[in-house]
Amino acid sequence: MKLTPAQSHYVLNDLMSQGRVRTNQVRKALKNRDQEIRRLKERLALLEQLSPAGAAPAGRRPRRAARGVARKTRKRRARMSPKVRALRRLQGKYMGYVRRLKPAEKARVRSVREKQGMEVAIRLAQSLGAKS
Repeated sequence: MKLTPAQSHYVLNDLMSQGRVRTNQVRKALKNRDQEIRRLKERLALLEQLSPAGAAPAGRRPRRAARGVARKTRKRRARMSPKVRALRRLQGKYMGYVRRLKPAEKARVRSVREKQGMEVAIRLAQSLGAKS
C-alpha cells in the first residue's frame, strides 16, 4: 500500500487519537530512522574511500563501519589458586544446603560451622535438608 505524505499524516494522527499508536512509539521510529541514516552515511563514506576499481589494496581488508556502540573490552580474570577454588566450592555447597533450611536450623548449622568446621556443617545441613 502506497500512501501520499498527506494520507500518511492523516492515518498516523487518526491512529494516535484512537490510542493504537503511542507518541513514544513514533519517537522511537524517528530515532531508529536517524540511526539508519547515520549508518548508511558511514557505509557510503567507507565505500568512497575504496580505490576506483572497487577493490582494497592487496593484503588489506576494508574496516567495518562503526555501529555507534562502543565495543566492550574484556577484563582479564585473575588466576585463582587451587586452594581458593576449593574454598569457594565448599562455600557454594554450604550456601546451597543452608538456603533451604528454616531459620532455627540455619542458626544450628552456623554454630556447628564455627565450632567444628565447614565440612561438618555441610553434612549437618545436608541431613537436615533431607528430613524436611
